[in-house]
Amino acid sequence: MDRERDNQGRYSTQITPQRVLEVLSEADTPVLTAKQVAESIGCSGEAARQKLQALHEEDRVGKMNVGARAVVWWREE
Repeated sequence: MDRERDNQGRYSTQITPQRVLEVLSEADTPVLTAKQVAESIGCSGEAARQKLQALHEEDRVGKMNVGARAVVWWREE
């Protein structure tokens, strides 16, 4: 998914916390990786990870390390 850029080359649409929560809620699996969230939204993996981490700090998203560097995320109810 290509996103539009503004005159300075920055992405014009922001990844909102609500959109991240929607992706987690609409997923066919109980957990997702940041990469899967990023692919659904059309952003970088790092941008998705930062939004997920912020939501985790607000206790809106759960997080678990499942490997050396692998992390899965889910929406807290």
